[in-house]
Amino acid sequence: MTNTLTIGERVNWYRRRRGLSQEVLAGLIGRTADWLGKIENNRIELDRLSVIKSLAEVLDVSLGDLLGEPSLLAWTGDSGTATVPALRAALMNYRAIAPIGGGTDAKPPSVAMLRKEVGALWDAYQDSRFGYVTGRLPDLLYRAQAAADHHNGDDQDQARRLLGLA
Repeated sequence: MTNTLTIGERVNWYRRRRGLSQEVLAGLIGRTADWLGKIENNRIELDRLSVIKSLAEVLDVSLGDLLGEPSLLAWTGDSGTATVPALRAALMNYRAIAPIGGGTDAKPPSVAMLRKEVGALWDAYQDSRFGYVTGRLPDLLYRAQAAADHHNGDDQDQARRLLGLA
């Protein structure tokens, strides 16, 4: 199915998965609902990269999803609303790259609780619940970093291992 969709049909598919109306999506990118309807029905061609990038950003999908081979990730109520950007921000946080002074605002969990949370997320990942995982991972990364910063000795070593798994 995904190989036969046009870019307009992909926009329609992702818009519906995100629970957005044509009016809302069009407004978020500075266009009219009539224009978006024509795009989704292939009556006009979507060929401006800047517009495609805006659509991808608002729909929370990669540019490749709209242009080439979309993964058609099933958005569910438990996947959240800002999954990929939130995950990108958590991964690119300077604390994760080079921890220098200060601490995170997250309350550090116990090592046992962290192990349980990491295990649950790994189980969800293995069950291909990628939207769920992507929605929950940013908070888990912050909490795991807080645990690694907070604990000492063997607990700190275990927290660092769990942070690495996360």
